Amino acid sequence: MSPSRSFSPVPGLTQLTVLARGGFATVYRAHQESVGRDVALKIDNRTLDNERDRKRFMREARAAGRMSGHPHVVDLFDAGVTAEGHPYLVMELCQTSYSQRLREHGPLPVEEVQDVGVKIADALAAAHREGVLHRDVKPANILLHYYGSPVLADFGLAVLDDMHRLSPATLDVLTPAYAPPEAFRSEPPTQAGDVYSLAATLYALLHGRPPRWPAEGTPSLVEMLALHQQPVPDLPGVPPRIMNALRAGLAEDPAQRPTAEWLRDELAAASGVIVPTLLPRSEPTATLPLSGTSSVQEPTQQVSPQVTPQTQVSSQAPPHTPLPPSVPPTQAMAPPPRRPSAPPHQPRPVSTFTPSVPPAPPPPPFTDPVPPAPPPAPPAYWTYPDLENNWRKRVMAALSSLLSMMRNNRRA
Repeated sequence: MSPSRSFSPVPGLTQLTVLARGGFATVYRAHQESVGRDVALKIDNRTLDNERDRKRFMREARAAGRMSGHPHVVDLFDAGVTAEGHPYLVMELCQTSYSQRLREHGPLPVEEVQDVGVKIADALAAAHREGVLHRDVKPANILLHYYGSPVLADFGLAVLDDMHRLSPATLDVLTPAYAPPEAFRSEPPTQAGDVYSLAATLYALLHGRPPRWPAEGTPSLVEMLALHQQPVPDLPGVPPRIMNALRAGLAEDPAQRPTAEWLRDELAAASGVIVPTLLPRSEPTATLPLSGTSSVQEPTQQVSPQVTPQTQVSSQAPPHTPLPPSVPPTQAMAPPPRRPSAPPHQPRPVSTFTPSVPPAPPPPPFTDPVPPAPPPAPPAYWTYPDLENNWRKRVMAALSSLLSMMRNNRRA
């Protein structure tokens, strides 16, 4: 059982269990209480001493977080700095790494390695379009997702290497088996270095060990520089087109290596797979690479090359140039097969069917509407013309009678 840690330095994460320890970082399995899921917590052993380094790490971690939306890049959930000054990353939890699969099962089938190469090269191509370098591509940093898809991990911590390079007492810990030759010459990192590391990783998955690497022991720095001058031998059962693509990526001169897009398309063309091209983002951010440590033991060696005070990352990959004439024609890279053009689009014929429905009768002619008759006026109950006439007649008759009586009385 892996040792656990009772106190979590990251708020919201509990049940920390050590998954792996490396030279630079420790990886824990943790439980995120807010959403109820298990995650991978990677805490770097180094510390960020000032606020400037902390802001720089967060800026680069955000740039790497933009890559987590790629289907073949490990999702980055959170990043920050602990109270003790240790930077950390919270990532999705995967089931295993290809370094562990290589150790347990030996060389992998060509079809599986070809699929890994296409997907990881597509992830590197997307990162290079964003101006992000990985600088630590190796089998230990290619993980196997729980759904069976390979994903590239450790975008997020390589900027710490550049921060500590300013100190002359700090030694760079490389992975010599997968590091490009220019890394031993203290040259600035480029996109071509990621292509070399991916080609060396694919060769190791096919062969069981890195290219030009001895079966036993770790060579010295002088021996490693000499190993890069040796040709890459063929592997039994591997198609020549795949071998030629790997040789192009393992070229000793960075200017002769292809881009990640070319390596992806060449590996896909060898199997007849059409890879959809992702559109670049509207605002690419040039940034320094991010790397970390892995959960397995890689053949490592401490190297202290001559370091310049200031390093600059080149965000432009050198154009690919053809192999030198010394390469036999059988090893020359063949162009991808041209797909047959699709037949011209034929419009669908228009149907002439008309239903047998009688025509609707024409609408009646328009006529102005007749205005409604006004309502009858209410009866004038206060006039009573008939009653008034009768009353007058009766009054006049009474007066006439009264006058007649008065005349009669006077006569009498």
